[in-house]
Amino acid sequence: MDLASSKYACHAFHASLPGGRDVGELSLSQSGLSYHVASLLGTLSFAHMELTMGGSNNTLVFIKHAHKPDLVLYTSDLSILKNPALLAHPECSRQIAALSRKRMLGWGLLVGFSLLLLALPAGLIWQMDGLSAYVAKQVPVEWEEKLGASVAAQDDLKNKRMPKAEADAVLKPLTAPLLQALPDSPYRYSINIVNDSTTNAYALPGGYVAIHSGLILKAGSAEELLGVLAHEISHVEERHGTRSIIGNAGIYLVASAVFGDVSGLLAVFGNAAPMLLSQQYSRRFETDADEKGVLLLIRARINPAGLPVFFERMIAEEKAALEKIDNKQAREAYKQAMGLLSTHPASDKRMAHLRTLIVKSQGPYINQDAAFKDLQEAVKKFVAKSTTNEIKKPAPTTPSPAPATQS
Repeated sequence: MDLASSKYACHAFHASLPGGRDVGELSLSQSGLSYHVASLLGTLSFAHMELTMGGSNNTLVFIKHAHKPDLVLYTSDLSILKNPALLAHPECSRQIAALSRKRMLGWGLLVGFSLLLLALPAGLIWQMDGLSAYVAKQVPVEWEEKLGASVAAQDDLKNKRMPKAEADAVLKPLTAPLLQALPDSPYRYSINIVNDSTTNAYALPGGYVAIHSGLILKAGSAEELLGVLAHEISHVEERHGTRSIIGNAGIYLVASAVFGDVSGLLAVFGNAAPMLLSQQYSRRFETDADEKGVLLLIRARINPAGLPVFFERMIAEEKAALEKIDNKQAREAYKQAMGLLSTHPASDKRMAHLRTLIVKSQGPYINQDAAFKDLQEAVKKFVAKSTTNEIKKPAPTTPSPAPATQS
């Protein structure tokens, strides 16, 4: 191989990059690994280099270095593991051999799991939550991204979205610590603000997240808003939406995916939009997102107490409102309109579990009060402008009938 042409597309995580993440290129030579990502330039020696695999079905190679602990590089080009420059270095060669053995073990486990799957009754297969988690890892990230974009486009037909540049300007100062605490994520998140008065937020497969203006204005602090956002991001990271789709796909398609053929799931994904827009996650998925969300907040140095505080305040408001409604049907209708609580039921047991998760967390935590106030002010102006535009919008007119013609 011509080492001069050993170049690979890559991504990098570093605090100096816009949003903490960007794309670039790395190259290998006898002297080491060179990288060029936006304004970041440098060369890492092969000594003290750490190679790991991750992402969907171990399709990404992550590169870290002891002398540059704040930098994480990764590439989806697995041919880098066959590069002579890497293989010639004893330390890197040993790591590559270990990665190869790990992948072989994974295939062995796949075969064993598949045989076990065939031996189980169909009814038991349907109940196996672990099966959906395994199959979800076989689904390409590109499928999830395409599905998320399609569903988001449908939602945009109903609700006005804040222009992306305006939203990013007020959201990124708040969300950057959360996203930087996800160095191994295969997703490029798109976080959006939607003009909707309900106290809600949702996340779609592929990393699309929508926050309703009502939730932003109802939140009492940055920690409350980011607690909800960390919960939604955890739904994406754990592929709960994708796993819900798989759970509805049928035994035959799921079994085929276990054997490596995920093409049958493509048609199912194409018809999944209505379910994703109205779905309620299972209790297991909600608990998982709570637990992973709290861990994400702690890694990002954001006070995790904001999440249960927000839910508990919403519960109290819902109870107070329901006490004023006598009609049973009206009460049920109100529950369905409660936004976040209608799609993420918040029981006392769940709140107690959240409190247990955060009881041992300790600061210091970052202070984002100023950025949160800027966000709320921007959202107030966005909502007011949207409302004014709706009022000014002319009513549709009925065209006058064409004059009759004589033959």
